[in-house]
Amino acid sequence: MMQTKPLTCYAMLCAALCASALAPHALAQSAASAAAPASAASAAATTEAAPTVRPEIGNLLIDAQRLLGEKNTKDAAEKLRAAEAVANQTPYEQHILARVKGALAQLSGDAEMADAQYQLASQGPWLKPSDRVAGMYAVAGLYYNAKNYAKAIESITRYQQLGGNDPALTVLLGQSYYLNADYANAAKALEVEVGKTLAQGKVPVEIQLKLLADSRGRMRDDAGHTKALETLVQYYPSKVNWRSLMERLWAKPQLANRLQLDVFRLQMATAGLTEAVDYTEMAALALQEGSAIEAAKVLDQGYASGLLVGADKGSELQKLTDKARKSAVEDRATLEKDVARAKTLTDGLAMFNYGFNLFQAGQTERGVAQMEQGLAKGIARNADLARLRLISVYAELKQRDKALPVLQALTGKADLIGMDDCARYWTLLLR
Repeated sequence: MMQTKPLTCYAMLCAALCASALAPHALAQSAASAAAPASAASAAATTEAAPTVRPEIGNLLIDAQRLLGEKNTKDAAEKLRAAEAVANQTPYEQHILARVKGALAQLSGDAEMADAQYQLASQGPWLKPSDRVAGMYAVAGLYYNAKNYAKAIESITRYQQLGGNDPALTVLLGQSYYLNADYANAAKALEVEVGKTLAQGKVPVEIQLKLLADSRGRMRDDAGHTKALETLVQYYPSKVNWRSLMERLWAKPQLANRLQLDVFRLQMATAGLTEAVDYTEMAALALQEGSAIEAAKVLDQGYASGLLVGADKGSELQKLTDKARKSAVEDRATLEKDVARAKTLTDGLAMFNYGFNLFQAGQTERGVAQMEQGLAKGIARNADLARLRLISVYAELKQRDKALPVLQALTGKADLIGMDDCARYWTLLLR
């Protein structure tokens, strides 16, 4: 199972429910208005009276807010309990009290209390639309940080219904569905967000693509899983991400046996070989296909990586190593004669193969030229496999401009299962 860490909700913990309406001067003015002379009230008789907070409550709330600013939650809570004890509270006083208690809940990380106080503060006409959105934003972040993902989903949905559109919460929605094991809704939410991001010409967040791929995988949606992984390596081509995609290719049902060596070459160029069996299997396949110099190089790399160990006399690894190295020496000794003979043949396959051996032997330019000439001469059988091998050579030499036209000739080759995937992945790597 993919492990994900709960993310810090950026500014969520900073968006206080009390906001500007609870600035000390605002509460002081509200408290003082209760003691204003009657003449002042009559002077404003033509306008609707502003809601007020009595001094016995307002002063306690001002003190509580000051204490919250100092992060003194214990004393702030005592002030709020004293304010709650004042009898005969008006609806507006209850509203203001709920907002300050909500700020306390946020500072304390108490999601349920923050949610409850938000609901109380939302009653009546005093909470501005922007404050409703900010409050639900904060509640959603608290639930997410508390790992109550069901409530986080509910809160984010309410936030969006109120008109909130902060991308940070959209990211958290998909992650909340995922962490709540609702992979279908996770994939749906993540795909919508990834689609919007791509449509804007921007790069999706890596964690979104990883969770989308894993969600599709858990749903056993092979096509969706592969598509998400391909998008992931397109924008985040790390070896780890490539490894996930290559594992999908190896797991492809009925992957053509003739393609396996080429898949290893692709893996070596993208994710690298990470297990001893990768080196030994690739070397064995190269030997079978008459590429002993390549086989010996692969084994040497395996030993250098530290993955190939324990090559005791008589062991299978030692037998494979001895055979590869002996055959490589023999091929190097006859290579010039083999190349000369290949040029006399009508079919270009032998010329191509010996050109590949020249390349593996370190004669880079000459080997590539020989491979290109062999392909141009015409190969009656397995010409597409030859093209795929030439692409791996171009990729190793970082000759992208030469590789892409050859790749275009490989698309739509359904006769070999896995050929289209290889062509697509080489294209992803080169682009």
